[in-house]
Parts: sequence; C-alpha cells; structure tokens
Amino acid sequence: MKRKSYIWLLVTIITIFAFVMSACVPAATEEPTPVPPTEKPPEPTKAPEATEPPTPEEPEFPFEGQELVVGLMTDKSGALAIYGPSQTQGFYLGLEYATGGTMEVAGRPIRVVEKDNSSDPETGVTQARELIEAEGAEILVGNISSGVALAVMPVVEENDVIFIAEPAAAPQITAANFSPNTFRTSRTSYQDALVMGGGLLDMGETFVQIAPDYAFGIGSACSFYPVVKAGGGEFLINDTPEGCGTIFAPLDTTDFTPYINQLLETGADVVIVTWAGAGFAPMFQQMGQLGVFDEMVIGTGVGDNQSLAAGYGDAIGSVGIVVYHYTLPDNLINDWLVERHIEEYGSPPDLWAAGGMMAAIMLVEGVKATNGDTDADGLIAIYEADFEFDGPKGKVIIRPYDHVALQNLYFVRVDNVTDPDLKFVELIKDFAPEESAPPCQLVDPYVDRCP
Repeated sequence: MKRKSYIWLLVTIITIFAFVMSACVPAATEEPTPVPPTEKPPEPTKAPEATEPPTPEEPEFPFEGQELVVGLMTDKSGALAIYGPSQTQGFYLGLEYATGGTMEVAGRPIRVVEKDNSSDPETGVTQARELIEAEGAEILVGNISSGVALAVMPVVEENDVIFIAEPAAAPQITAANFSPNTFRTSRTSYQDALVMGGGLLDMGETFVQIAPDYAFGIGSACSFYPVVKAGGGEFLINDTPEGCGTIFAPLDTTDFTPYINQLLETGADVVIVTWAGAGFAPMFQQMGQLGVFDEMVIGTGVGDNQSLAAGYGDAIGSVGIVVYHYTLPDNLINDWLVERHIEEYGSPPDLWAAGGMMAAIMLVEGVKATNGDTDADGLIAIYEADFEFDGPKGKVIIRPYDHVALQNLYFVRVDNVTDPDLKFVELIKDFAPEESAPPCQLVDPYVDRCP
C-alpha cells in the first residue's frame, strides 16, 4: 500500500514539473503589421554634373600701368609762335584738372611728347609720323596752323589713331577734308563769321576783307563771304565764291602798305580783318597810320593779349569776335584755370589756353569711358555718341556727324589796351553753343552723314 502511495506521489510530482517547464517556454509571436512612412524618403543624391570653370572677372582697368603717350603738336618758333605757349600751357593744366592732379587716366600714367613744327606742313607730317611710330603716341593734339593740321590728318587716318584739332580753325578740317579719326575742340572760322557777320551788317552795307594767304585765312574769308552776302551786304572787290571779297597777303608780311592802299581804294564801309600771328601788330599800326580807322568800320577777330597791347592802340572801339578772354566766362572751371595759370605761369590764361584745356578734358573723358583703351574705333564710338563735356568756356558739344565742336563764342568791343590786369575787352554778346552752329559742309564720300 505504501509502495502504491509512493508511485502516485511520484507521478504527481512529475506532472507538476512538466506544467512548470511548459510555462517557461516563450509563446510564438505574430509578425508586426508594417506601418507606411509619413514622409517620402529623400531621393538619393545625384553626382554633380560637370561644369565649365568659372570665368575670371575682367579687371576694372585692363590697361592699368601702361603708359599713355600723347603727341602735342604746336608752334613756338614760326610765324604763329606767339600762340604756342597759351595752347600748351592750357593743355597741361587741362590734364591736371581732368585727372584730379594724378596725371593718370584709367590707371594709365600720361606722358606728353611735345613737337614744334614752326607752322610748316612738311615738318608737321614728319613729326606726326615720329610721334606715332617712334614715340608710340596713341592720340595726337594740335596744331596752331590749320595748314599743318590738314597735312597731318591723312597720317593720322593711315595709322588709325585719334587726332584732336586745337586750335586750328579752318572749316575744311571738319568739312571738305573730313576724316573719321579727326575731331576738334577748336571752333571753325565759319562760327566766327556767324557771330561777327551779324553784328557788322548793322554797321555798314559795303564790305572788303584782308586775310593771310593760307588755309586758315582762306577758310575764314570764305566763311564770312556767304554770311555777309546772305545778310544783304555787298563786296566791292573779288566778289566771287573763289575770291570771297578778299585781298590775300602772305602770312609772313611785315609791310602791309600796298594791301592797305587796296582796302582804302575800294571805299567800303566795313573792312573785315582775319589775321593770325606776329603780323597782327604791324598791320594794325600801319592801318592807323594810313587812316583806315577814320574811313572804315573795323571788324576783326580779337587776338591775344600781347597783340592787343602792341597793335590795337589805334583800334580802340573796334568790334569783333574773341574765342576766349579770361574775363568773360563765368563758371567754376574757368575760375580754376585762371587761378592755376597765374600760380603756374605768373599771368592770366591767354587766347588759346581755354582750347588747350578743352582738348585735354576731351581726351581724358574719352579714354576714361573706354577704360583706358585708345583703339580708334572705340574712341570714335564714344565721341560720336552725343558726346559733350564742361570746359572753361562752358558746355562743349561734339556734333556726331561732322565732329564740329559747338561752344560759347564772344562778340566784344576793344575797350582799352593799357589795363594792368589785361582787361582789354567789353562783352557785347555771349553766343551759346547752338547760336553759332555752322551748317554741315561734308562732301563725298561723307555727305550722307549730314542730317
């Protein structure tokens, strides 16, 4: 019995142990239900596409440090030598003003090479070639003599550089002899005629002229001729488009007696005098001695201060055009020019100083606009794009189609020749640039440029 009880006890223990062991085995788990993502996973990063290397930025001044050579053509030893100093002095001061005293433009230091051609066209041509080919001049400025300027123009065009004509006044420079490479800051003698002709027509009906027998004198006389004729005036000698109502004399004349006698013999009411250079003083002295001022109204281009003091003593009260006198413009640039000229040279600026300064300003402003590039095509594009600038006479306007420089001109009366400050003239009228604009006189192959 005990053995039987023992067996049941053993079976019970084994059964309980089996239940306990089964409870310790982990139950099988179900696979979790996948949950969709709330955001779209990022696209895989693509490899960058091949690109061109970045282009380096253009320098502000691509010609920085390269010397800019300017050829300045003048006359300090010939028939027009009296005018050379005022032209060159005005030009150097103009560079100082336009560059703010640095004598650099677009990072380029400016070097001026000056040549005296003595108003000889052959010398001028030779010097122009030397300046361009030997000195490396990229821009030329000049000349005192219109004849030299006209001779230099083909050299400039052949070498494709820019030429700024100053103070040469012959109309042919921007008319019959027009060149795309030549611009001017000088006025033309046609502009002189428009200013002075109108005033003189109120003073007489019959006219005669005397002028030097070279490009400037011929151009001036033949500019006055149509202006006076159109206003109803009559010429009493050489009254043809070729003769232009004028007695022509050699530029180097010192004894004007035979020519003055021809003036008197015409009996004209008005004599128009066009002259330049040292001959001005003896001509006026001889005209006074022979009684011209008692018989005729004298209309003339008013010269430099030295000529006024030396030769106009008998011409007090005569009237005419003056291109520049330091007392006439009223603006800050002229104030600067007068002050610096007195500081630097001991006297006020004379006749061509303003023009020299204007040429320098035009040069600097043009090269500044091209960032230092003096390529002729680039500068022509700048100067023909309604180009204008302020100078000591006020605003200067470069006409794009014929390169004429419109500028202020002054109709004055000679008041005295003794003022210690050289205040010799009285202003009658200040002509604004547009008031003395000449007609376009281009000829083939450029006639179609005229508007």
